[in-house]
Amino acid sequence: MRSPAARSAAPPSPSGRMRLIVPSKTNRSRAANCIAALPGLDGRSAEARRFRDLVVALASPLGNIDDLPEETIALVRTAAGLTMQSERLQAAIVKGEQVNHDDLTRVANGLSRTLSALRARRRPKKEPSLLEKIIASHNGNAAK
Repeated sequence: MRSPAARSAAPPSPSGRMRLIVPSKTNRSRAANCIAALPGLDGRSAEARRFRDLVVALASPLGNIDDLPEETIALVRTAAGLTMQSERLQAAIVKGEQVNHDDLTRVANGLSRTLSALRARRRPKKEPSLLEKIIASHNGNAAK
């Protein structure tokens, strides 16, 4: 297995995308693959790590990321990117820099719509059965 320092980008594929050479394709989460699939990124920058963390956080309420359809992954990636853009604009405001308020509004609206679409795809929480409630009450646990 290669050390992280030994990882390198492979030559461009016929499609022109750079691919990251990694030790194992089977030992990586789909969230990590979401980064490697983006052209020109190797996933080691602070921004790439933040993007990956957001993808994992946004996808976790939807179920196992490996079982999500591609259109849901696309929504998650869009939401992660918009979140990062919103954070950049907010940081600029805090620093006292000039920010285009139209851009800020567009990013906020796009993020709101994307998060709403993701919320609509959430799996409903399973209500405990009557038997589970009875067992929990006998064990001294409050049933949720």
